[in-house]
Amino acid sequence: MSTHWPRRRMHHVFAHDGRAVIAAMDAGITKGVAPGLERGRAAVRRIVDGGVDAILATIGLARAAADELGGTGLILALDSEIPSAGYGVEQAVRWGADALELKVFPGNPEVTKMGELRELCAEADRWGMPVMAEPIPVGFTALEAHTLANIAHGARVSAEAGADFVKAQYTGTPEEYREVVEGCLVPVLALGGPMKPTPLHALQMAHDAIEAGASGIVYGRNIVEAERPDRMVAALVEIVHGGASVDVAAKHLNVPL
Repeated sequence: MSTHWPRRRMHHVFAHDGRAVIAAMDAGITKGVAPGLERGRAAVRRIVDGGVDAILATIGLARAAADELGGTGLILALDSEIPSAGYGVEQAVRWGADALELKVFPGNPEVTKMGELRELCAEADRWGMPVMAEPIPVGFTALEAHTLANIAHGARVSAEAGADFVKAQYTGTPEEYREVVEGCLVPVLALGGPMKPTPLHALQMAHDAIEAGASGIVYGRNIVEAERPDRMVAALVEIVHGGASVDVAAKHLNVPL
């Protein structure tokens, strides 16, 4: 496999400025009919229309909405009850994906999935397929473990395991999050997390993450459950790629129907 393929696929996820706005649309892998994704094809079409750089999707949604993607990047979620390296990479290649994603849980006393990440990265490298790791310290419900130090640690060990880029929780201030970004060996994208109180809060977090040096954002609920997902994407693009202030970007949320 040519060494050019990983870089070529990364260009389908990251724009020419090295940044990316990614919509996480993989909630159906555990929730089935998830809020905002009830009509999968239409949801993908709306988000693509907003100018998103890539979507993170399950194989089922990617298959169903393949005609809606056009030139938009595709990251396949490989989170599974069993290790996915043995089948997931080849499946992603067959479906023309541009990268893979795996959630890991550094510090979990039972299952960290770090070994699976190493195996996935090694297999993906054979195929020239980039991997995005999503490290969640201990687990989603272990909120006491979601400290700045643990988030920075999770990002770094994911990069050390071979991930090409990392989706990491945003925490604190831009100055604090810069520790996560600068301590990682690969690009860091800020994880959107729970639904924010208002769209402006979601835009502010994206602005702060970029100020901290992040290479973009990966938003799920804060895009797909927005009143107008396409407008939210357009506002985020204005911040991530255009360097706009929150006030300027927010004008995209109020354009005429």
